[in-house]
Amino acid sequence: MTDDTAPPNELPAPTARPASPRSTHYRLWKGVFPAPVCQAVIDTFDENTFYDAVIQTSKGQSLVDDRTRRAKNMFVEPGHWTGALVTHFAHQANLLWKYDLAGLGTLSILRYDEAGHFDWHVDVLTYDQIEYPGLGAGLERKLSVTINLSDPADYEGGDLEFLNGVGQLLTQPELRERGSVVVFPSTLGHRVTPLTGGVRYALVGWMVGPPLR
Repeated sequence: MTDDTAPPNELPAPTARPASPRSTHYRLWKGVFPAPVCQAVIDTFDENTFYDAVIQTSKGQSLVDDRTRRAKNMFVEPGHWTGALVTHFAHQANLLWKYDLAGLGTLSILRYDEAGHFDWHVDVLTYDQIEYPGLGAGLERKLSVTINLSDPADYEGGDLEFLNGVGQLLTQPELRERGSVVVFPSTLGHRVTPLTGGVRYALVGWMVGPPLR
């Protein structure tokens, strides 16, 4: 059967479809944590327990490489009270993406001093999936969460930036606001630009789950 109302040699217009959730690169909550909460997170941890942050090689080796990443890091037990902050917003964001999540696999607080940075990377680990205590084996990172703990007046540079699938730079001023939370798929390319002054703290966590299929 043909559509007698359509002009000759012209196909009917395609039906509009809703945008895929994959078209949303990250979810942002602007300044949701007040300054006292951000400062309480920073004050919870002893500065003397921070160590040089590492990168992971394709063979699963951990090494310090200042050319790629310069920051101080401390891993925190996922059951620490700060983990609840990360987990809440990860689940809120996942109402959109609907990833199969097992829970919070890793939690960390980062300190960037002058010249601190982290070059372009993704958070999905390049080696085989590992076992996370209390969650199971064969899991991989699926959602990344960053909470900006520092007042933007306390540092210069240090911007969190993203790349979309066609290499376009994605950034916005709200990412710098103290207490802002950003959640994004761990496959999304991102970086922290070099700090030119001051100190920046961030609480970061990774939600893990079974491999994508």
